[in-house]
Order: sequence, then C-alpha cells, then structure tokens
Amino acid sequence: MNKNNPNFKYFDTTADIGIETKSNDISDAFINSALGTMNLITDIEKIQTKITKDIYIESEDEYGLLYDWITELLILLDSENFIASQYDINIKQENNLFILQGNISGDIYDTTVYNYKTEVKAITYHEMNIQKEDNKIKIKFIVDL
Repeated sequence: MNKNNPNFKYFDTTADIGIETKSNDISDAFINSALGTMNLITDIEKIQTKITKDIYIESEDEYGLLYDWITELLILLDSENFIASQYDINIKQENNLFILQGNISGDIYDTTVYNYKTEVKAITYHEMNIQKEDNKIKIKFIVDL
C-alpha cells in the first residue's frame, strides 16, 4: 500500500450495520431479515399495504438466496419506490436450487407520507451467516448504508 501518493488517501468509515434474526423456520427468518432491512429506511409498522407484488427468486444456496432477496427488495425501492411491510413467502429446495416464492405487500415510498431514517445501499456477504441450532434459524448479515 502506497501511503505517499498525493492523488488519494484512505480513511475509516462506519457505513455499515448488522442485522440478526432468529426464527422458527427459514421463510420466517427471511421475512424478519426483510423487515429488519426495511425498518432501517422507515418505520415499517406505518407502511400501508396498498400494493401486492408477486416475487420469485432462485439461487444456488441459502446465502445467495438471502443476498438476492434483500437485493430485490432494495431494487424495487430504487426503481419503483415500492417498499414492502408484509411478506407471504415460502422457501423450498428443489433440484439443487433454493427457491423463494410468494408475494409482498406495501406502498409507494413517499417521504411526505412515511418518515425517512437512512438509505440502505446494499447487502454484503461480509460476515453473513445462516445457522440452524436448537430448532431455530439464526441469520446474521451486514448492510451498507
């Protein structure tokens, strides 16, 4: 690492936050992961369920599925201003793929209606963990703010 180059410098940042969930099954764990993420953006209990969207995501493993799930929710927010507060999803394993399917309900995210807390830019794989212990599913992941 070249510390003497005048064209750039390094600095420390704390632009991340971790989310942990503990649930009875994998579908509930993914729902709680979504709720934890969306609640960083606004108060999820205030979001009205005016719009319902079908959702289908498949991935090679549970880690990829979690990454794709949270990414899809953030893409819907960025591209359609849609933010979900209710989730009716099911996760299953089929033919070496993990599949998340169902629907999500919410509203158009308007800061004149719903408060603004912070922007969540992305989920990261850094320190992501999905554990099964004591008949519970524990998920831990970090989002970039």
